[in-house]
Amino acid sequence: MTASPSLAFARTARRIDALADERLPARALLDRVSEELRAAVPIDALFMAATDPQTGLAMGAGVVHQMPQTVCRPFWEYEFEVPDFNKFDELARGPHQVADLHAATGGRPERSARWREIRTHMDADAELRAVFNAGGRTWGMLHANRAGTSGFAPDEIALLDAIAPMIGRALRASLISHPAKPDSGRGVGMAIVDGDGFVQTATPEAYAWFQDIDTAYELPDPVHGAIVPSEVMVAAAEARARGVASRSRARTRSGVWLLIHANRLHSGDGTAVVIEPAKASEVAPLIVDAYELTPRELDVTRALARGLTTSEIARELHLSRYTVQDHLKAVYEKVGVGSRGELVAKVFADHYYDDLSASVHRAA
Repeated sequence: MTASPSLAFARTARRIDALADERLPARALLDRVSEELRAAVPIDALFMAATDPQTGLAMGAGVVHQMPQTVCRPFWEYEFEVPDFNKFDELARGPHQVADLHAATGGRPERSARWREIRTHMDADAELRAVFNAGGRTWGMLHANRAGTSGFAPDEIALLDAIAPMIGRALRASLISHPAKPDSGRGVGMAIVDGDGFVQTATPEAYAWFQDIDTAYELPDPVHGAIVPSEVMVAAAEARARGVASRSRARTRSGVWLLIHANRLHSGDGTAVVIEPAKASEVAPLIVDAYELTPRELDVTRALARGLTTSEIARELHLSRYTVQDHLKAVYEKVGVGSRGELVAKVFADHYYDDLSASVHRAA
């Protein structure tokens, strides 16, 4: 006997919840979630990626299924430049993190400029979008299409509603369960991206970083015969559309944190993109968010990292020894350690950029 859709969806949600507890790297997590989701819901094309919770931009570590490469550039250009329904930043701020385009447009998806453009590249009658939130921030995004239907069904949307916070928590946890690694000593890379999103020229360092970024989508460079990570094009598209400098973070396949700057050139429609290893001050806010430490728990953790005893911490923070011990117990549980030495190593030494302890202090 075949299980009802509701029972099958409940099983899918339980499997994804179990995946979230495995603390997988972001790419492995999204690959597994994509497989589970596509097995449960008929989906013809899908894009899913981890995002920088401070900028909302894709941070690498993503999965693309059956979406042609020609879609990538217009997808992001329309996202940043053209008013439309169900934009990712609106979903991130709104009361609902999952949205069906047919429902949003009153059954007239042709009202969406994005829908009209994507339809020129692929069959994409139905569109479903979601963001993956945790702790009030967005850690990932999903865009899915299906041909030949008039929108996604309520129970399909309900499944996404159920699993979205699970995926958000898992993506947040992936940042700290797989610590950063030191950079290779490579210098700053710079590229010039034209108005169509293609690289006009780039330094050798930039091309080397291009190869290392754990990208959600590899874009061919027809002029130079290289592969350009979609995160570079997205950063350039945002800077060009909004007329201000953009800044986002990305990671290499080996775990090095990078900072991507983009800004329009003084003349023409080109954009300069600079890639460099991220400093501690750029990584610390993510660590603070990912561990979900309260401001007072951070105060206690910073004092402990300086070598203060429980009594000294209590005097410095004007707390009782029992309150300090309660805060330490809560921090141990959140970080997943059992001693002070393990705590300092996990929070600071595992993310060993320059003077991270001070940067975490400033991030609070």
